[in-house]
Amino acid sequence: MSEESKGTAKRRRQWGRRWGRRVFLLVVLSVVSLGAYLWSERVALAEEQIRLALEQVGLDAFDLQVSDVGLNTAQVQSFQIGDPEQPTLVVQDIRVGYSILGLWAQKIGSVEIGALSLHLNADEKGLNLDPLAPLLGGEGGGVETGPVSIADMDITLTLPEGVVRLTAGGVVEQVGPAYKIALNDKCVKVDSTTLNLGGVVLDPLSTEVCSTSADGNFFWPPQSALALRTGALPLVVRSELGDLLLDAAVASIQSDINFGALLGMRLRTKGAKISLPGQQVSLVDGELEIEFSDLVSLAGTWRLAGARVNDLSRPSRFAPVHVAGDGTVTADNMGFDLLVSDAASFTLLASVKGAHQLASGQGQANVVAGPLIFSKTGLQPQKLLPSFKGLFANVVGSTHATAALRWGSGYVRGNANVRLDDVGLSTEAARIEGVSGDLVFVSLFPPVTAPGLQLGVGSVDAGVVLTDGTVAFGLDAQGSVTVENASWPFAGGIITLTSGAIKPGAAEQAFELKVDKVDLSAFIHLLALDGASGTGVISGRIPIIIRDGSPIITGGVLTASEPGQLSYKGGGTDAIGGGQGAIVFQALEDFQYTGLTLSFDGDAQNRLNVKLNLQGANPDLYDGYPFAININTEASFAELLRSATVGANAIDLIQGRGATGQ
Repeated sequence: MSEESKGTAKRRRQWGRRWGRRVFLLVVLSVVSLGAYLWSERVALAEEQIRLALEQVGLDAFDLQVSDVGLNTAQVQSFQIGDPEQPTLVVQDIRVGYSILGLWAQKIGSVEIGALSLHLNADEKGLNLDPLAPLLGGEGGGVETGPVSIADMDITLTLPEGVVRLTAGGVVEQVGPAYKIALNDKCVKVDSTTLNLGGVVLDPLSTEVCSTSADGNFFWPPQSALALRTGALPLVVRSELGDLLLDAAVASIQSDINFGALLGMRLRTKGAKISLPGQQVSLVDGELEIEFSDLVSLAGTWRLAGARVNDLSRPSRFAPVHVAGDGTVTADNMGFDLLVSDAASFTLLASVKGAHQLASGQGQANVVAGPLIFSKTGLQPQKLLPSFKGLFANVVGSTHATAALRWGSGYVRGNANVRLDDVGLSTEAARIEGVSGDLVFVSLFPPVTAPGLQLGVGSVDAGVVLTDGTVAFGLDAQGSVTVENASWPFAGGIITLTSGAIKPGAAEQAFELKVDKVDLSAFIHLLALDGASGTGVISGRIPIIIRDGSPIITGGVLTASEPGQLSYKGGGTDAIGGGQGAIVFQALEDFQYTGLTLSFDGDAQNRLNVKLNLQGANPDLYDGYPFAININTEASFAELLRSATVGANAIDLIQGRGATGQ
């Protein structure tokens, strides 16, 4: 090769090297320029790629704003799904961790969210998750994510019954086809608007629901039963017309929710305070368990381990009682089967079966009480039913009863049949023993009996002991007792007591004692007149008024219906030296009367005006000359004869048939 050829080749090689360096420099500059362009446009490109990925998994109604993109992290200002005016999901302040290859494979490493707002609707078919289906593994695949940390989560559930709002914070992690939710402090705050629960309305409420499971995690869809506990829970239930049916303050509720063919729930609570304002009744310190086999229809059973029932009305209709039992519950109705005990002594009082309609506040129950054993230091009926207070006290004996109760908003009504067995009791006027028979109450609130009730009475001690009697009486709505006919056999005749309305606490009570054909000797014995005896039969009426506890006799008259004999040979006779008093007592030693009248007026326990009028003669005095004897005194006749303090002002002895004395 010539030198010239060699020079030409060398020049060509030098030129090639110069152009090669220039091309390489241009390629490098182009790559750098492309990289710089791509980096400068990374936010728009990333947003475009994310939109493309979301569209590929099936989302078509969404919006997002990417604020920053790094090599392995991105910042999304906001992301929402659904109608822009009412989006289903709104997520703000999102920090996403990823890799380029992971994005290409539709995988996101981790997500940190500042705030999430989710609005879901539900109907009888369940929650409508259609707008979120592509993100939850719907058609077209799903975006696989790592743990999602949410600082502030707000979920609103619009149900047919109303709106429920859940607020919390925590971490959501996809585990296979489900999502595991680990909440901060294991709790969710729950708020609700007015909820219409099939005929009744639940007022707005606010509480906290916490997991009591070992790890405190939730899964959606649920993989097993949920164990939850609420915080303090106020429950106010009204009818659809606005009437207050139930007002409850519950310290906490433990609940277990089962997810099977039917959604079930079991609720347990202690220390609940529940009032039924329409019935003026409250239930406190209750240990209640409710189990719903079908939570959608609110069908289930309940059990009450124990609670105290108080009457809120004034005056009280019944004393506090302890109740325990079980029953059924639906959205409209609650059935119950209860045992009722005295709250003070825990003596079993009655069994109660019935039902309560939640919507109307109406209900009914059948009660079987007893046998109840009463004692002066133990159980007393007026302690159980304060409306009986003032009518009687110191009750002994036994009784059993059946009753039917009905109630509604603002009222409780009932009727009952009561059997008395050898009952004793004290009234304001007397001590009564051995009462047996049946009482029929046409009303219990207030207590009202059927007219003409009749009881057997072993004895009545009202200062005079009467035995083996019968009593017909009635009790009215004002608490007044009317004795229609109380009669006792006495000394061959009948003593009958009747009354007007005996009102509890009244200053005066009116009675009338009727004496019909009673043997005079028994009546003298009744008055405890030592040295006195007699024969004959007396009848009459003695009106009595119990005034401030004192028996006042007004216009009492007893008259002998046939001739007889009256004799008095007491110690007072020896104390009389002479005069009219001596003649009187001489005549009374064997007085054969043709007429006898005894009149009473005044306070039987203090000063009683007694008038004794006798017509007849003593066969051994003045050859049986007839006498008319009038004795007037301000003391009892017994006191008069015992003291023998009779004088001219107290006695007028008139000789002569048909004469009149003062």
